Amino acid sequence: MRPFPLSSLWFIFAAMLLGSLYSGYASASPAELYQRSGMAQHQQHFQAALQSAQQRYARQLPPAVQETLVRNSSQRFEPQGMHDRAQARLALAMEPAAIQQALTFFNSPLGSKIVSAETRASAPASVAAMQQGLPVQQLSPERRALIERLATRLPALELGVEVSMALTGLAAQSANDLLGGLMKIPQQGGSDSRDRLRSQMRPSLPDTLAYVYRDLSDDELTRFAQWTESAGGQAFYRATEQAVRDALNP
Repeated sequence: MRPFPLSSLWFIFAAMLLGSLYSGYASASPAELYQRSGMAQHQQHFQAALQSAQQRYARQLPPAVQETLVRNSSQRFEPQGMHDRAQARLALAMEPAAIQQALTFFNSPLGSKIVSAETRASAPASVAAMQQGLPVQQLSPERRALIERLATRLPALELGVEVSMALTGLAAQSANDLLGGLMKIPQQGGSDSRDRLRSQMRPSLPDTLAYVYRDLSDDELTRFAQWTESAGGQAFYRATEQAVRDALNP
């Protein structure tokens, strides 16, 4: 077993956050997409992870620090607020035709298998197991190339950066609240911080993706990559990235 890089967890957390994106649409197709794409399950996993983290705060931090962090995290990641911010962005970012194309994909056998892999990876028990280390995976050159291809199209890296920046900002905000204005801790939201995070996370991304999609055949990975490169796939993942950014940053 190799150590599981902490940065690889951001892919999992990013996947959890996708659950906040499509609930509340008035028409039937987005509501069905919310279910078929696994987003509803990811949302449940994210809220479970947040509650677990808050319980760890209670055991590990001084009461004043724990209370501030819990209060700020509950406010910032309040489910309905995340829903509303994400939906407002998606209303601008996705055309109805793109929503229908995404729904067609996720209703297919391949789409269902991908959803199963992703929701399994975002489950709290799976995340806990992966924290103990990813199994060493022997990939053929062809499969490694497919994984690298997916890594360039899926927004996992950028979502990981957004999650990391949001959590860092939350910690800084909590510290500033606790200090009551005595001193100001910067929240490090600049491009330099983002570039540094990308550099730290990028090396572990292919191994993480290879593990998450380990049950897909090479043919299925090829068709998945083709979907991510299609007009519908690009529209879906581009909108997802924008919506998650808004959901994380009230």
